[in-house]
Amino acid sequence: MNIHIWIQHKNVSAFSFNDVNTERLKKLLPENTVRNYKDSGSFKKDLKFADIVLIWVFKQEWFGLAPNLKWLATPAAGKDFFKVTLPEGVVKTHGSFHGIIIAETVIGMMLSFSRGIQKSYELKDKILWPDRELSLTMNTLRGSQLVIIGFGSIGQHIAKLAKVFGMKVTGVKKSMIDKPVFFDYDDKIILHSKLDDALVEADHVVLVLPGEENTTNIINEKRLKIMKKTACIYNVGRGNAIDEEALVKSLKSGNLKGAFLDVFKQEPLPYDSPLRISPNLHIMPHASAISPNYMDLFIDDFIEKYKVWITKNG
Repeated sequence: MNIHIWIQHKNVSAFSFNDVNTERLKKLLPENTVRNYKDSGSFKKDLKFADIVLIWVFKQEWFGLAPNLKWLATPAAGKDFFKVTLPEGVVKTHGSFHGIIIAETVIGMMLSFSRGIQKSYELKDKILWPDRELSLTMNTLRGSQLVIIGFGSIGQHIAKLAKVFGMKVTGVKKSMIDKPVFFDYDDKIILHSKLDDALVEADHVVLVLPGEENTTNIINEKRLKIMKKTACIYNVGRGNAIDEEALVKSLKSGNLKGAFLDVFKQEPLPYDSPLRISPNLHIMPHASAISPNYMDLFIDDFIEKYKVWITKNG
């Protein structure tokens, strides 16, 4: 098999497949020819030889350049990252390793609010010794109620780490599944139809939803109003899931303690976005999965999928 790789990112080195990654993949798959490309020109020129392509985004017209192509593998978790009509005999797979990294990011976000870390940073140049101010907002994760909307692989990684901190977890799904083995008796899985009931009790709400039409503004003005004033919301899925205008309004009115967003309806987030100046709202540039071992995790994930694929296809 000829495995061709073009995974490059102009800003984040962790999102680029480097020479060390290439050598590791060669050692893991010695029976294959592995080529890593640094530019689109040489990559497209050699597509006629490719059986398997590892790539961020593949354009529809490139299928005509790749008569032997059998498999497209992208590190991206989101199914909406790139959409193509696959020719007969070609499969596409997405990365399923992101939860390990993103779970730590989400726990960090929650700790920053509950333990006064973010507030302390904001007050460091304003108040000499803000112990009183911090005491009004600080709490513990242990015993708090976490609601995870979108309880797939990433959501379950978040839940598993949250249990280490003693949080009570409710996972929200479109269809019912069995409880994970790490759940306690009072943790639960509920359907989207019961979301409002869960939001009323939530201390922390994490969204890990795909960018689909039926997830747009799932957190809207009505649902923000029923949440506790001491609650915080976090989005590491897709930006369409939150009504951003309603969120700003809720934070300005003090109806919500805080929000930490990694994804937005428009990315990059414009400089003039009201989100940037909203009180108690903190942003990350779609970076919750950045880690130096990102590509190693992708390779591990690809190898597991390769074993299944080669068994089926010979």
